[in-house]
Amino acid sequence: MQIDPRTVARDIPGIFDEIFPQLTPGIVAHFNSCAETFPIEALPPALLSQSTLQRAMLFELGYTVGERLLVGAKIDWAECFEATLKRQRVYFDAVLPEKLDAGDQVLAEIIGRNLSTGLAGMGCQRGLPIVLRPNIPGLEWISSGFGDFSIERTLIEVKCTAKRFSSSDYRQVAIYWLLSFAAAVEGRGEEWQDFVLLNPRSGDKVSMHFDAFLAVISSGRTKIDILQLFQSLVGSRHTR
Repeated sequence: MQIDPRTVARDIPGIFDEIFPQLTPGIVAHFNSCAETFPIEALPPALLSQSTLQRAMLFELGYTVGERLLVGAKIDWAECFEATLKRQRVYFDAVLPEKLDAGDQVLAEIIGRNLSTGLAGMGCQRGLPIVLRPNIPGLEWISSGFGDFSIERTLIEVKCTAKRFSSSDYRQVAIYWLLSFAAAVEGRGEEWQDFVLLNPRSGDKVSMHFDAFLAVISSGRTKIDILQLFQSLVGSRHTR
């Protein structure tokens, strides 16, 4: 049975306790304290409280709208909703509402515009295009998957929440790096050099070089040591 990398990061944290023992709540809080901000439009609290759409669905819908806006496409709500539902069913038990309320459309469009504006600014600053859904290679029983966005060798992951970035968010970018490094060593891909965690709801943005990130969370292990330990763990773990 193949498991996608995002699910591994979210549901099998024990692997990371061994590989990255220093990824503790205190270190996560430290990373979050280094967050920068980017301009956003705040979500109207009244509309948010009235929405009956699952929060994960609502924010995934905003992400989908942001993708469309980023490539200069018009917002086709039926198309955006279908794409959102399809993507949500991969990771969650998505519930399809009978209709998409006007208030949900307003909320999703605000999120989407915040996201597309923030990404476009990053791309303009670097003079490089934004890549949608970059490939994440697989390894052993971990399937290949897709990230959210990237700029060259910078991975950009979007988290739309009222809270700060969580341990599972940092585990996710860590496993994405691990899989890219394994692919690079085997000559079938390139290693991610940097990552950005981006929140289009709060305007928070954490940017780090992977070398600096790994130096903090890996207890002094080299990249090769990290990879070898990871391979031994995934190789010995049996899935049904």
